[in-house]
Amino acid sequence: MYIPEEKISEILNTSDIVDIISESVILKKSGRNFFGLCPFHSEKTPSFSVNASKQIFHCFGCSAGGNVLSFIMKYHGITFPEAAKMVARKYNITIETKEINPSKRRELHLKESLFRLNKTIMGVYFDGLKNLNKGEKAEKYLKQRGISEDTIEQFRLGFSIDNWDTIVKVLKEQKISKNIAVQCGLILERKQKNGYYDRFRNRIMFPIFDINMQVAGFGGRVMDDAMPKYMNSPETPVYNKSRILYGLHAAKQFCRQEGLVYIVEGYFDFLSLYQHGIKNTVASLGTALTPDHVRILKGYAAKMVLVFDSDAAGINAAKRSIKIFMKEGVDTRILVLPEGNDPDSYMVKHGPEAFNALASNAKTIMQFLLQVSIDSHGLSVEGRIRILDDMKQQLSLIQDSALRSLYIKELAENLNIDEKAVLEKVREQYLKHNTKKLSWIDEKKDEEKPESDRREEQMISMMLNCPEIIDEIKNSEVLEYFYSEKLKHIGKKIISVDPCKKAFITNVMARIANNEDQELIASYAMNSFFSEQDVHQTARSIINRIIRVRKRKENTLTSKIISAEKGCDSELMELLKQKQAEIQQLQNR
Repeated sequence: MYIPEEKISEILNTSDIVDIISESVILKKSGRNFFGLCPFHSEKTPSFSVNASKQIFHCFGCSAGGNVLSFIMKYHGITFPEAAKMVARKYNITIETKEINPSKRRELHLKESLFRLNKTIMGVYFDGLKNLNKGEKAEKYLKQRGISEDTIEQFRLGFSIDNWDTIVKVLKEQKISKNIAVQCGLILERKQKNGYYDRFRNRIMFPIFDINMQVAGFGGRVMDDAMPKYMNSPETPVYNKSRILYGLHAAKQFCRQEGLVYIVEGYFDFLSLYQHGIKNTVASLGTALTPDHVRILKGYAAKMVLVFDSDAAGINAAKRSIKIFMKEGVDTRILVLPEGNDPDSYMVKHGPEAFNALASNAKTIMQFLLQVSIDSHGLSVEGRIRILDDMKQQLSLIQDSALRSLYIKELAENLNIDEKAVLEKVREQYLKHNTKKLSWIDEKKDEEKPESDRREEQMISMMLNCPEIIDEIKNSEVLEYFYSEKLKHIGKKIISVDPCKKAFITNVMARIANNEDQELIASYAMNSFFSEQDVHQTARSIINRIIRVRKRKENTLTSKIISAEKGCDSELMELLKQKQAEIQQLQNR
């Protein structure tokens, strides 16, 4: 292990899972648990549960589950040691690490090196902006764009001097590996293979911070009409474009306060809104929004407003993004600014009050799509038929049947078409794309779990929630009668933990390295598989049942095989195959 087991236990026992998950997911208390929208799959009704007393989370929708470290790993896409160090820093826990295998050591070292180098180069670009001779043009440009000194300071805006080797020289002076800088995307190798040159030259530089305030990458913008206008760092081990949103590190607390987030496209759009007091804003870095972006934002705001230019590019960008928001079940509005405006220019010309007034009348997704379709096809008879064809595809994506029904009624009224006709069109579209999926779900529901599995699950659930029965489990050796090898393995891990210790489930989790096993444990600990009235009596009953069923099944097959052997029955081979297949099937569970 990279981190000693006793240190992992200290981290788990000191940290508060509700406190940590609340930084990324909006949680509301309901009974003994906290519930919120799962950040790991699309859903509109909260099925993500966090139990404070057991210090575990479990999603009843996608089965994700585990302890606080499992959540940090899955949410941030980081390794176990990185997650442990992140939580330890929050609670001022000192970690004394043991030896790590070479590949993991290299991976962790590379990430740390990339973050460290990015922070260093951010300082170089910031100093470049303040350079009285070389940065004067860039500073003047920012002032013309209305960017204040406070904003420059807060977001550490900089300038990449118009030289081919500024960063190359810094690397040489500070004896930093050029290989690391290449992986950071800061320098590129010359085609002749005889040296390196800077990627960013003569550009306003925007450091891109991740949610933990570390510099993950950079964006650069020219100050004239040169192309490309914007240039971003490439994907690296620390810069994942599908998960990082510009400005979220600064905006997240304001998104929480307002319950609303504005999503714009560019750096200057974000900075202009933020500087004018609309601080619940993020930018998509000019790339397409992804499901991960939306799920991350769901942890900070229940409502989202997409802010786009009124030109064709803005309309198309809005249309591309809509499907993701619909699938994620987010309350989304579309704000298309008046012609000739982008968020930055509108804010500078009209101010935050005018922007807020526009935003309060932002269209719902369906209102926006309908208006776009009307503008495209007109309201002639043929036009309305084409509009209906456009809208039926969008309406079929809405999972909430009540909401879909309301939109169908609204569409029928707007197009002056019979509501039943619209409903039929949407139903045809829905069935066309969902029949296979629905039939598969129905088949899965019809599958019955063997009785042996159910009893074994009850036993594991009792062991986790009532550790006082652990001695009975050990004495009966019931785990040896389990059909499921996976549950047997988990059961043995559970009984290896002292049942008298506090935070029993937390200590069990500390011994489980496999993510799939952690999810199972969280599920069994969260679900109620048994009655709590008399746990010892219930435990004895389940133990006896598991042993009796296993012995009876084995005896039945064995006696049949013996009988077949005596009678030279041709059924013998078939019975042997049946026995082998059953054992194999149970061991693979």
